[in-house]
Amino acid sequence: MSAPAATEVTARPYKSARISIVVAAVVLVAFLICAVLLPRTTDGVTFTGADQVGIFGCGVLVAIGILCFTRPRLRAGASGVDTRSFFGGYRHVDWGLVTAVEFPPKGRFARLVLPGDELVTLYAVQRGDAERSVVIMRQLRALHAAHSDGRG
Repeated sequence: MSAPAATEVTARPYKSARISIVVAAVVLVAFLICAVLLPRTTDGVTFTGADQVGIFGCGVLVAIGILCFTRPRLRAGASGVDTRSFFGGYRHVDWGLVTAVEFPPKGRFARLVLPGDELVTLYAVQRGDAERSVVIMRQLRALHAAHSDGRG
């Protein structure tokens, strides 16, 4: 007996998001330490408070860049799939346009196949998330089968 099909599916990266948060924190601390220790050089160069703030500011920007790996999201329901990548906003794809929901054997991310072999990568469904991705893919395929007008 199989579980009832989900009416809505949501996903986000799990493993890569956790790693990104830890790496961003380490980078931020490393830049903070560099900023604090900057004026204590023995080579005769004079650093000011503005230099320290600049170094720490660069660390903040690098940490924000690393945190972009936590942004991907996926929402799927009866109307279609909304997906967000590392940058930018959501993109909506109606189920009527989707010809297949697949996870390539050597690919890192799942994807939607549209007419004309156009692909929409689902960055929120990642190979590194193992069993979570399997569950999400089963739910997405069930939604696709239920809402694709018999074309999938």
